[in-house]
Amino acid sequence: MNSTETPAAHRFGAFRAAAGLLSAVLLAGAAGCGDGDAAAPPDLSAPPTTVRWVPFQGVPLPQADQGPKSETDGAATGFDQSPPGAGVAAMVHAVRLSVADDSQWSNIAAREVVPGPAKDEWAVNRVQLSISGPADPVYAPRLLGYRITEYTDQRAVVDVYSEYSDSSRAVNHTAVEWFAQDWRLRLPDPGSTTRPIEPIDELPGDTVKVEAPK
Repeated sequence: MNSTETPAAHRFGAFRAAAGLLSAVLLAGAAGCGDGDAAAPPDLSAPPTTVRWVPFQGVPLPQADQGPKSETDGAATGFDQSPPGAGVAAMVHAVRLSVADDSQWSNIAAREVVPGPAKDEWAVNRVQLSISGPADPVYAPRLLGYRITEYTDQRAVVDVYSEYSDSSRAVNHTAVEWFAQDWRLRLPDPGSTTRPIEPIDELPGDTVKVEAPK
């Protein structure tokens, strides 16, 4: 029996079959490449390593493999662009800024804080205060750890947990941003009504514990 299929139809059928096979191969290859190249999400619970405690104004602060790697005139800099680096930076910057004395605070603000209206307003208020010695042990925080609630390689939202001499505990809601090749503290906007520090009864279960010595 002779086929009634024309040469053109035969060529079109062959072309369609070849195109389908090529599409399947390309899709399979793309899927394979996607699986191989997909980056794993950052581990926000990874703790900093080789943590040491260095006193600053009477408050022990962490120094780890992830930073800070240097200190100049009271300013701590040099943090890894990683979740542990961001977590340690948030702890260090928040405490240094709050307990720095009159000879230290301007340099700390210049090197540890993201520039902007919030920093400017903080500086105006800080000029009106005077801190000439170490933090009063009654009010000095003892760091307990942190929890990263948002993270990219450019910004991290970090809750920093502390304990005080009366055994009360608090959380400091902070944010750090990757600025000038380092993590810096982003102070709350001047018009913000959110409370940056709140009392707590206990630490969340997913807190990365970086506990200062008593």
